Amino acid sequence: MFHERARRARLLADRYAASREILLFYAGVADWQSGVSSRDVRGLEKFFPPLLDLVARTAPDPLAAAARSLGPSDFDKLIAEYWEQPGVFSELQFFARALMQPYAAALPEGFDCPWCARPPQVGCLRPQADGLAFEITCALCLRRRAFPRSRCPGCDETAGNKLSTFAAPDFPNLRIQACDACNGYLQVVDLSRDPSAIPEVDELAGLSLDLWAQQQGYHKLQPNLAGI
Repeated sequence: MFHERARRARLLADRYAASREILLFYAGVADWQSGVSSRDVRGLEKFFPPLLDLVARTAPDPLAAAARSLGPSDFDKLIAEYWEQPGVFSELQFFARALMQPYAAALPEGFDCPWCARPPQVGCLRPQADGLAFEITCALCLRRRAFPRSRCPGCDETAGNKLSTFAAPDFPNLRIQACDACNGYLQVVDLSRDPSAIPEVDELAGLSLDLWAQQQGYHKLQPNLAGI
């Protein structure tokens, strides 16, 4: 599945020039993640140095600089801080999430991802019967689960006058779902408009939507792997 995410990111990079750098960097990370496999968190430690090397060579400047400042001995600290500060995404926490996503995505049935109970990274609309079902995607294990369309995934607000949807013609399969109660928002990917879309990848293409939402005073419920 990580190879599929990488292919999708490269396809979108050719389509959206403004997001090209982020999409191509993510494609490289997703390709690397496809080779990460471990039965426990400690087993991820051996993948940390190759990740640092990849990011130092290919990431945008701030993240590349962070990679050059780290070493193998920082593994325990990064993982611990990631668990202790949920929803606070920094350049350093990028490394913990990049390492742990393949591990969490492979958790067997009965071993639920603890991050699934936290605000999602992205939402999607999926064709179902004569309508559309709403699902949210966990920022760590990247699994989807059903969620009521009329409720804010951040604060559970249900008042219709507090929930808004915004769209832009340049992104026909993307929209912003915002809540005026908590000022949170997330991108929503409409799979009925593009069945080949992968929500956690396609939302990277909507960089200008993120920037617009933040200019309006909203904050993203959960930053993506690029920290946006």
